[in-house]
Amino acid sequence: MKLVDWLSFLPPFFGVLAAFVLQWLGKKYERRRDRKQFLQEIKKELEACYQFLKGQGNLLPIDMWESGKASGFLSLIRHEIKVQLAAVYFRIECHNYEAEKLREVSILAATTKQKREGTEPYWFSDAERLHSDLSNRLFESEIALRKDINELLKNI
Repeated sequence: MKLVDWLSFLPPFFGVLAAFVLQWLGKKYERRRDRKQFLQEIKKELEACYQFLKGQGNLLPIDMWESGKASGFLSLIRHEIKVQLAAVYFRIECHNYEAEKLREVSILAATTKQKREGTEPYWFSDAERLHSDLSNRLFESEIALRKDINELLKNI
């Protein structure tokens, strides 16, 4: 083969190489854009969670986190942030479970009537005592969760 024959292969080779490079740059740009948008949405959701933690046993939103897990957007963010988010969202899911149970106990306390025993001026049923204990524990955990969410929002 002559040198001229070898030179005729160069333009298609560089054309294909340029196409691969452009495709790689385009995907990199899309991943960066998707990561930025996902983190903004997560931040909005965590800010909403922070606002709902008022000691009232509100259920907290976790839709963006669940969506990120299902769609694979979690693979776009750094491992350190992913671990911090997973820890906070685990606690949020635990909080939501406890808030649901507190509501169930609240309904039980409101519907359960026991005979008044003793001469105590303020008598509580077992369900009312359980509701009070669970409510106090949930309030304490909300304070700690609110603090941790605030710290995480500073890091994102």
